[in-house]
Amino acid sequence: MKRALITLVACAAALPALGQDTTEDWDLTVDPAQQLTLASLDFGDNALALRCKAGALDLLLTGVPASTVASRTVRVTAGGIADEPQTWQTQPGLGVLSASEPDRLARQLRAGGDLDLRVEPAVIGERALRFRLTLPPSARAVDQSLSACGASLTDEWDSRPRAAGPITWAHMATPEYPEAAMSSQIALASARLACLVPPDGRFEQCRVLYESPDGLGFGRSALVAAQNSTVALPAGDISDIGKVVQFTVQFRLPET
Repeated sequence: MKRALITLVACAAALPALGQDTTEDWDLTVDPAQQLTLASLDFGDNALALRCKAGALDLLLTGVPASTVASRTVRVTAGGIADEPQTWQTQPGLGVLSASEPDRLARQLRAGGDLDLRVEPAVIGERALRFRLTLPPSARAVDQSLSACGASLTDEWDSRPRAAGPITWAHMATPEYPEAAMSSQIALASARLACLVPPDGRFEQCRVLYESPDGLGFGRSALVAAQNSTVALPAGDISDIGKVVQFTVQFRLPET
């Protein structure tokens, strides 16, 4: 087994030998016992995987140098996405990057074609990394992984342009630590949201991209905080109104 797939196995918590479907160019692995559905491609030095595990969806690229920072800026070209800067998450100690909008990117890959990724330098003096991967058409494998996590196979937001830069807060509401998570005593948590930049400074349309840890209500609480916050729009600049902007809401365990 090649190095990229070894890394993928470690990240996916042991790919099972049973349940693999090799009738398509993507390898499809289904393991109900682990609540795992995994569509993967092996490129030798790199592997690409769309993973649904226990209701959480990831799109993972392996075979990249391990990073000391929590996220990397990746310029993505695939399907209807053209040289778009995205914030991908790193995995501590592993040469793995996780896409910021895995369902959206996966939908761009259903028809196959070229995936072009440029990982921007994280520190001064570091060189950018470039990955050009040619993917086969495989709607069935991708769709099965998307469906396993309840992700839509089509989404009107996919074609919406992304805002050029980060937003400026006029007022940012403090998110409430979810009551359901109190017993877990998790010191730090986060949720990443995508919202449409509003014309009046107050978000009305937002969605949770991911939350960590998952399933304890941090995403729902982050949505409430976002809707109670206001954005400072530059005077006379309406270029980002209606575009999608992403940001992370942080949580800290309340002191008792």
